Amino acid sequence: MLTPTLLLACVALAQEPTDRSSAAARWSAEGAVEAIVRPGPDRLGRPRAPYAAGRVLVRFDAGVEDADARATALGGDYRVARRLVERLDLYLVEIIAPRRSVEAALDDLRARAGVIHATPDHVVALRDTFPDDPVFPQQYGKHNTGGGGALADADMDAPAAWDLGTGSADFVIGVVDSGTDLDHPDLVGNRWENAAEVGGAPGVDDDGNGYVDDRFGWDAYEDDGGLPEGNHGTHVTGIAAAVGDNGVGVAGVSWGSRWVSIAGSSGFTSTVMLAYGYALDLKDDWLASGGAEGANIVVVNSSFGVDFADCTSPNFAPWNDMYDLMGQSGILSVAATMNNTSDVDVVGDVPTGCSSPYLITVTATDDRDERTFSAFGRTTIDLAAAGDGVTSTALGGGYGELTGTSMAAPQVSGAVALLHSVAGAGFAAQRTSDPAAAALTLKAALLDHVDPIAQLSSETVSGGRLNVAAAAAALAGRPPAVEAYCSPAIANSTGAGAALEVLGEVAVAPNDFSLRASALPPGQTTLFLVSRDELSPTMVPGSVGNLCLGGDVGRILASLQSATAAGTAQTAVDLTGVPQGAGLTPIAAGETWRFQAWYRDVVLIQPVSNFTDALRVRFE
Repeated sequence: MLTPTLLLACVALAQEPTDRSSAAARWSAEGAVEAIVRPGPDRLGRPRAPYAAGRVLVRFDAGVEDADARATALGGDYRVARRLVERLDLYLVEIIAPRRSVEAALDDLRARAGVIHATPDHVVALRDTFPDDPVFPQQYGKHNTGGGGALADADMDAPAAWDLGTGSADFVIGVVDSGTDLDHPDLVGNRWENAAEVGGAPGVDDDGNGYVDDRFGWDAYEDDGGLPEGNHGTHVTGIAAAVGDNGVGVAGVSWGSRWVSIAGSSGFTSTVMLAYGYALDLKDDWLASGGAEGANIVVVNSSFGVDFADCTSPNFAPWNDMYDLMGQSGILSVAATMNNTSDVDVVGDVPTGCSSPYLITVTATDDRDERTFSAFGRTTIDLAAAGDGVTSTALGGGYGELTGTSMAAPQVSGAVALLHSVAGAGFAAQRTSDPAAAALTLKAALLDHVDPIAQLSSETVSGGRLNVAAAAAALAGRPPAVEAYCSPAIANSTGAGAALEVLGEVAVAPNDFSLRASALPPGQTTLFLVSRDELSPTMVPGSVGNLCLGGDVGRILASLQSATAAGTAQTAVDLTGVPQGAGLTPIAAGETWRFQAWYRDVVLIQPVSNFTDALRVRFE
């Protein structure tokens, strides 16, 4: 178990990017960094990200094809230090003109023919079916049974998704981070290996992919295959892809998928671009060889960033370029937002303020489905996932708990890999014929099938928290176990429409099934209804809402209660005997039942009837 000091350090590390420059000393591909420029605030008083002195990133036009052409475009004041991403024509360029600042160099280079964009080399920092794994009960983000102040079912419904599949070695998760414990007993079984290099000669590029000795991944800090091991990266990797159902430790979201370690998550933009470039090269080699070489990377996790940075600015152009390029090869990028309660729509962030359609941006919630320490953005942050007090693998073969958006992002990255493994034939065909379109299809499935959370409705694009089971059912072509079929609910006297959701299990055997209504007028009487049949929305006389249950409608009299001050009402449903007609009827696996909540609503001083959305529930 990690100490509280380490847990707090993970959050602090993500909150103070300008102080997280220790990794810069490890960047040695072109020598030591002499200095970091820490610019003052912009004209609106917003902080500006620090960057390396003496060098910039330059993307050349496609017509600048060789070294001589690049030298001509740069003139005598600059020289190419190294290529970063070949397919982007992106290079690290040194400033050799005496006393020329980075900002002056950018103004000069952006005006030159053959240069698409020139940007600073910014400082980047980290952000921080039931398996038999003994620590799995502590992984509330995957399965939350409540207790200890937690909210039951504030989770991604991983066990329900695992009924469809648990991930496949055919799909690889790229973990761009601080490095991973390659021999951790709960990770080693899913570790990607480059067979040509594992059995090859040391110091030789045995598979000819441009990377010498990349046996298990790549170190973009040192530009070699000698991978470092970091606790942050180990923790992130375990969340996404720890081996599951092996009687050891924890279970990853996609416990059957492989992962590849790519060190390069902090330091500078150039380091990150090298790391991304390696992931892209592996995927392109896999595509070009028909799967014989490289790795089928379907998602890259980025639990790092530059706080309060403007991704729409020309200074951060390589980030969107890179996400778009990886997306064209079928790679989705999942990124953690800031660990502070800022509105990214207003203050900016890199990468979660970037606009690439192939980017999925993630904030963090706790075991009560509340966002308390992380950033948000109605147009920039896509969804939430568990990030508070998350248990996962730790450096040295152990396990520990960390808090941060760094922990939320790999929940989503693991979900992407899992969805690839369970998707139906239609999606598989699209993935082969058009990898870019397939990536966007999968992203849409994730965002369209979140668990709606009231707080997140105005704070994220999707309005909810990750539900991998619902997204998996949709991509597999299987109807979701829980569907709203009578929505949106008619607005009540609070100005909102009351919603109904399922808590607990839709499996009959545990008999652990509850309903919760939210956005109710506080203090109003509420009653839950159940029926085998559904009805087209019908306005009941004397009601301002629609009844959507038909046939014999049962009233769960034990549920009669007043809505709380927060506007919620909740009841447990005994599946061994639900009210139906004149008696009680047991619910059997395979049956579909309908549920709705009726409540009184104070409108114009006169209490009248109203109804929540209705749910169609398929029991298992």
